[in-house]
Amino acid sequence: MSHHLNRAGVLAVAMAALGLAAAGCSSGSAASTTTSSSASGASAASASSTADSPACDASATGGGVKIASGKPITVAIVPKLLGLPVFEANVKGAKQVASSLNVTVDYTASVKASGADQAQVIQGLVNSNNPPDVIAYSANDPTSIVPALQAAKAKGIKVIGFDSDVTASARSYFIQDTSYEAMGKALIDAVVAKNGKTGSVAILSSTKDATVQNAWIDAMKSYMSSTYPDLKLAGIAYGQSNQATSQSQATNLINSHPDLKALIPIDGAAVPGALAAVKSQGLVGKLSVFGIGDPNPNRQYFADGSLTGLFLWDEVKQGQLIAYVARGAADGTMPAAVGTFVAGDIGTCTVGNSPAANTIIFSKPLEFTKENYLKYDF
Repeated sequence: MSHHLNRAGVLAVAMAALGLAAAGCSSGSAASTTTSSSASGASAASASSTADSPACDASATGGGVKIASGKPITVAIVPKLLGLPVFEANVKGAKQVASSLNVTVDYTASVKASGADQAQVIQGLVNSNNPPDVIAYSANDPTSIVPALQAAKAKGIKVIGFDSDVTASARSYFIQDTSYEAMGKALIDAVVAKNGKTGSVAILSSTKDATVQNAWIDAMKSYMSSTYPDLKLAGIAYGQSNQATSQSQATNLINSHPDLKALIPIDGAAVPGALAAVKSQGLVGKLSVFGIGDPNPNRQYFADGSLTGLFLWDEVKQGQLIAYVARGAADGTMPAAVGTFVAGDIGTCTVGNSPAANTIIFSKPLEFTKENYLKYDF
């Protein structure tokens, strides 16, 4: 089942089923930034042995073609499912720059995290009487939506990915949130800074097939093995992007591994689910929780001390980048292979071939803590 807004409509999604708050406006504040390193993290496409391209740089606005307004186009943003704050923020950002780019943003997705359901949504767009000019997806898994994306390309629809990729041949460009290796390093370094170089940690992900989460997991495992060999991964569980399931799986991890030093939830629903488990087990202040997620939906957990730290990127600005790349792809002004382009206030971005062909690294990881989370509004 999917939910599709008309192009003039305004999205209003009921969040109760997910137990998550909608994302708010983006703040212009700067976050503490970890140092990005070159990555060879897992990807749905074939990995490259070369270093990742640099992240978009707002201080370097002079290089490459400038993406600008053109004829009216429609961009359909199709994330993994409706309602997660990260995707709400992406759509918000895309709409912020839409008028200046002469872009109409259409938001449509399945109500559950299912590759098959997502494929139906995309195929519906392709077959519609008024198909979009560009489809921007975040894939539930690397393969389910590939036939629908290929059908879109065959019809002349431009296809770009963000957040979670598929085989590179099925799309034109992919906006990777941050370097997989940089995110894995940031999380593990934070755990070690809090708890030391020994002990065990557990990871709570979304689904076993989630491309980006699997890449983060691989990056964490590799970094732990090479840098902190006495820090062990006790287990990985999957909450299916559902808060209640995430809580149940986190509780199982805690009970199965009572010596855990840290729990690492890496999905928007996994963070509150893991924290609910920690609180119900009476482990606030005893079991560290470092996750990946937006600060706004997790403010209460920073305030009550159950959440130690979060890492992410500015999801609103990433949504702006989606609109710029869609505009450039539709107009044919994006670099055809390796090259740079300018995306408004986001600055100069690079199209590279690592970890997959035509990949754009959006940002270095941003760290949110109890000391700085109130500076952000997304």
